Amino acid sequence: MEDRKDQIIHAAIRRFMHYGFSKTTMNEIAEDIKITKANLYYYYSEKNALIRDVIVRLTDEYREEEEKMVAVHMGTTYELIMKILELRDAFVRKYYMLHMNENLEWIKGLSMQDFFQCLHDRDVKALFEILQIGAEKGEIDGEHLYETAEIYVELMKSLSLMCNISDIISGIPNQDRFDEVLQKQKLATKLFFNGINKK
Repeated sequence: MEDRKDQIIHAAIRRFMHYGFSKTTMNEIAEDIKITKANLYYYYSEKNALIRDVIVRLTDEYREEEEKMVAVHMGTTYELIMKILELRDAFVRKYYMLHMNENLEWIKGLSMQDFFQCLHDRDVKALFEILQIGAEKGEIDGEHLYETAEIYVELMKSLSLMCNISDIISGIPNQDRFDEVLQKQKLATKLFFNGINKK
């Protein structure tokens, strides 16, 4: 059963990468792996359930790469977070059609809102653990670390959203915005760590 689900998820990822969530039908996914629509619905009775599994699969893939980076990093917390921004940028470029569709109509359901809140909480927890290590090394202030992680994650997502809002509304991707998003996120990170006051 898991092998068949894996086939479905991989086929869905390929379709979603090219056409996005809304323009991909369950029929097309079934045809790609040569199964009937009824067989597909045995594993996924609704499209949102498949979308959730696709996002979980890709999020796990990204998280695994991030954890590897954290495990071998020998520099400062600031340098690590800058590297993580570059890793996330590469990931978003690869799966841009999925990223762009994160804010569309299908998210309105309560179950999807809860799902994305769980993903957000995972992002915050991962950063919190990085900040904890930085505090233990004496690099950063150890107070309010969880709240700091929450604010930083929300700031980065807000910058990404504001840079991509016209693409999200039009449904037409503009990959030229990647550099703009990364540049602003890096500048915001620098300000977050160093402030704007003269030393």
